Amino acid sequence: MLLDLEKPSDVSECQSCQIDEGRFRCLTCSGDQMFCHSCVVKAHQFLPFQKVQEWIGKCFQDKSLEELGFIWHMGHGGQPCPFSDDPQTWEDMPLDTEAGFRPTETINGQAIPTTLTIIHSTGVFVHNVVWCGCPGTKHQQHVQLLKAGLLPASTTRPRTAFTFEVLDHFLIDALECKTSASSFFEKIRRMTNNSFPDTVPVRSYKYSCQHLN
Repeated sequence: MLLDLEKPSDVSECQSCQIDEGRFRCLTCSGDQMFCHSCVVKAHQFLPFQKVQEWIGKCFQDKSLEELGFIWHMGHGGQPCPFSDDPQTWEDMPLDTEAGFRPTETINGQAIPTTLTIIHSTGVFVHNVVWCGCPGTKHQQHVQLLKAGLLPASTTRPRTAFTFEVLDHFLIDALECKTSASSFFEKIRRMTNNSFPDTVPVRSYKYSCQHLN
């Protein structure tokens, strides 16, 4: 019975659109539904920390939502900012007076996603983030992250963030189990990839532990 879980269901088409081939499943969601590429991304629009796998013919292989093209839009309930595709928005953006750069990178006047490493209770995730460009927001990335329930590791050009959930999780572990920050972070890395924890994408191991403390 347990071995049956290691193969796709007997239904070959996507169980959402029922058109394309269902090659993806989510280990975090309940049920054994299989999705096509576009439907699995759409189904996880508001679930960025779910673990997805792809059937490659002989077995299931881990696949991140970032690899599948998932984009995390800041603000507007997860929908794209109406100003993010307006080149004038980024051309008029003032330089950061302290750092000397514009907080959002652009190509030909178009905002490009920022790669962000996010530590959550279930593992370390990498996501492409598009910032809100509405007038009056001052384009403060760290403020947009806080509003999304993420604690940025820096207030200037953040590239690493922690969910509030993982911070609460660590607090309880430290109080009840006397878990150190380094041991807790090693656990998160193993939850991400138990076979090869050293390959987990983290920008700075010591830096992450310092923020947990």
